[in-house]
Amino acid sequence: MLVGKNITLRLININDLDFLFSVENNINNFQFSDNPKFYSKEELLDFINNSSNDITIYNQLRFVIEYKKNQIGFIDLFDYDSINKKAGVGIIIDEEFQNKNYGSESLDILIKYSFKELDLLSLYANIDPSNFKSISLFEKHGFLNKEKLLYILKKWD
Repeated sequence: MLVGKNITLRLININDLDFLFSVENNINNFQFSDNPKFYSKEELLDFINNSSNDITIYNQLRFVIEYKKNQIGFIDLFDYDSINKKAGVGIIIDEEFQNKNYGSESLDILIKYSFKELDLLSLYANIDPSNFKSISLFEKHGFLNKEKLLYILKKWD
C-alpha cells in the first residue's frame, strides 16, 4: 500500500470487481483508451485473479486509488521492461473526483515508487492529443512530449 496525504494506492483485489466493471465499461472513457471495448465481469475477474504484486510476472501493476477508503480511480504501470528499466503509466479518475488534485497526488506517489522502489529509469504515457486534462497532469509532473502521443519522464538524480 502506498500512502499519500489524501489518497492511498493499493493493489487491486476481488472487492474492486464492481468498480472496475463500471470504469472499464463507461463509454465516456472510451475516447481516451488505447483499447476501447466492453469487458464482462468474468474477464475482469480473471484479470484480478491473475494480478500480482510482482511486476515481473505480468509486466504490470494496477493500483486502486482510494480517497477516504472509497475507490475513486485506477493508476497502472504497464509494459514493464526490466532490461531498459522503463514502464508505461495510465491513470483514470472517476468523473466525480476529477479536478480535485487526486490524480496529481496519485501520479506523484507512483513516480516516486517507480524510481525509488522499482529502480526504473524512465516512465512514459501514451496520451491522445485531445486529452488536455491528461496532458496537463503529466506535464505538471515533468513528462515531456517526445512524439505525437508519447510523454516521457526520466529519473532525476
